[in-house]
Amino acid sequence: MSRGISRRHMLGGCIGALALSNRLWAAQADSFPSKPIRFVVPFAPGGSTDILARIVGRHMFPGSGQAVVVENVPGAGGNIGATQVARSPADGYTLEIGSMSTHAMDDSLYRKLSFDPVGDFQTVAMLAYAINAIAVSSKLPVKNLDELLAYIRAHPGKLNYASGGIGSHNHLTMALLAKVANLDIVHVPYKGGGPAVTALVRGECDMFAGGASLLLSYVKSGQVRLIAVTEPRRYAGLPDIPSVSELIKGFKVTNWYGVFGPKGMSTERTQLLNKEINHITALPEVAERFKTLAMVRDPLTPTELHAMLEADHKLWATTIKSLSISPE
Repeated sequence: MSRGISRRHMLGGCIGALALSNRLWAAQADSFPSKPIRFVVPFAPGGSTDILARIVGRHMFPGSGQAVVVENVPGAGGNIGATQVARSPADGYTLEIGSMSTHAMDDSLYRKLSFDPVGDFQTVAMLAYAINAIAVSSKLPVKNLDELLAYIRAHPGKLNYASGGIGSHNHLTMALLAKVANLDIVHVPYKGGGPAVTALVRGECDMFAGGASLLLSYVKSGQVRLIAVTEPRRYAGLPDIPSVSELIKGFKVTNWYGVFGPKGMSTERTQLLNKEINHITALPEVAERFKTLAMVRDPLTPTELHAMLEADHKLWATTIKSLSISPE
């Protein structure tokens, strides 16, 4: 009798152990990430998007033992890289570090996009607002916005500005300024904000409008001069730099960066990534890095980011039409 009980206990123990083993295996199979995550940056290295991707990538899921691979896929105003992400498996392992220009502007600038910048993506997380600034080469004999406008008007068609490509945020900021201030300036597109800033520093171009994060080190070295920020009011981190709106009433251009995945990602995977990224941007060392880059954290939910994207998409469709910028 006791031997029968012993056998039953042994059998039950084996079944229990097997069930536990199966549960552990299932948990491991469902764990995320179980392989490297790919961050696609749709612009050249050195720009604000690239900088953010590398900051966040260094901190992603530290206990997983999995790396984050940052891959720069520049071209067509960010559309080549965005297309790759839109066509990737919706499993959370391929994500785009995108910008307002790619997802809220390009749809109005290109006749035939190979993706829907709103409908073909799952909004995952907001990274930051980048304080947007207008800068000039130190070779240009101007020290403020008033002097810059006067100098441009005295030399119509002679000054140019660099951008990260046709339809990029840099391009549209300066195109809007040219329209509202009645300026005759020449656009010179590059394959990303990084190369555009390099052109500015070398004196190949006269002006640039973009993330202050790309400009501050060159400002300190005297190679570049900040003229104004394009937010509605001055940025606390740059209190001596005026807002364009102080001289041109109502002028406003903001810029933000977010994380996007392919359409069809599960709610659970999206929420997990959102929680991880919002945690990373709140880390003291990341917050300090954002401060030095003149970036402002804004931890939105995926739903909130999607609503903001839709609103900006409509806003820029109207703005681009008013600028008479023909689609490519």
